[in-house]
Amino acid sequence: MSDQKRMKLFNKLCKTCSQYRVLPTSMRIPDCSEGSEEVEYGGFADVSRGTYEGRRVAIKVVRMYVTSDLDAIYSVSLLFTVSHLCMSPFQRFCREAVAWKHLRHPNILPLLGVTVGEHQFAMVSGWMKNGNINEFIQREWHISRAELVRCRLTPQEPS
Repeated sequence: MSDQKRMKLFNKLCKTCSQYRVLPTSMRIPDCSEGSEEVEYGGFADVSRGTYEGRRVAIKVVRMYVTSDLDAIYSVSLLFTVSHLCMSPFQRFCREAVAWKHLRHPNILPLLGVTVGEHQFAMVSGWMKNGNINEFIQREWHISRAELVRCRLTPQEPS
């Protein structure tokens, strides 16, 4: 399949999963958060360290709000953001998970899968003992950021 066709299908898959709030069942893995410890906090998610299939993993859990808070946040966001940023947290989660699962690049950890519970959505990847990209760039200030992403990102079939 040509790269152009692959990119078109990839974009359609991301959009469809986001719009209909669905994920391919092949992406789901068992919950691996039991006994996990929170290590990082971000704007929309918290990262915990857990275990999956006997190895250490990072569990990125999307932060959820009660419905009334979410409605207020959504209505205010319509005034200040472009339309793709006005998606619900689960829509953003679906889009990010599908996109991540299909990317192949030497500097991007593969997505192992997602766990979806009644009140929790999480993406699971391998654990990097040297920290996240921001910590790496701070520590290795001499490395060119452009070199970190210079390879062409092309969506691939998930492994």
